Amino acid sequence: MNKPCNRFFIAMAFGAATVAAPLHADVIESSTAGFSLAFTRGLPVTADIAFQRLTADVHRWWLADHTWYGSSTNMSIDTKPNGCLCETNGEQFTEHLRVVKYEPGQAIRFTGGLGPLQGEGVNGVMDWSITPDSHDPQRSVLTVKYRVGGYTPNDLSQWANAVDNVLQQQMDSFQTYVSD
Repeated sequence: MNKPCNRFFIAMAFGAATVAAPLHADVIESSTAGFSLAFTRGLPVTADIAFQRLTADVHRWWLADHTWYGSSTNMSIDTKPNGCLCETNGEQFTEHLRVVKYEPGQAIRFTGGLGPLQGEGVNGVMDWSITPDSHDPQRSVLTVKYRVGGYTPNDLSQWANAVDNVLQQQMDSFQTYVSD
């Protein structure tokens, strides 16, 4: 296992260990068989600009600590059928999530297990949607939903807070990126 991959697992484990016992408010449901997360972020740009930056600029806001090969510049989203949120490093690659639905300027849906969940025998569905702010058309709202379930000998509820923490960090990074 290479060093960036070790960092990823350590970060996930640290996140799980440092989250307080009660579930984070954005963990909607959690059980041994799976969990659901949902949260929003207000963005200071129009929905069209936000969506373009969310998808085309993923390499600029994705956090390097949550990559397999240690560099955000290796991240990309291919928005074609069977495309992916992928990371490449020379001849190595990791498909973080597969693109299964794409509505330009509005929404993108992925399937797959992020990080350590990739090896757990589970599947997930993640939706990113961007809508205009109802009070100001020059602003927008990002909504993220992630539902994970399937068979694993491990208790998936133990991953809910850690995965929530990582996704919150990623979307905080995106929010900062579009705010600059």
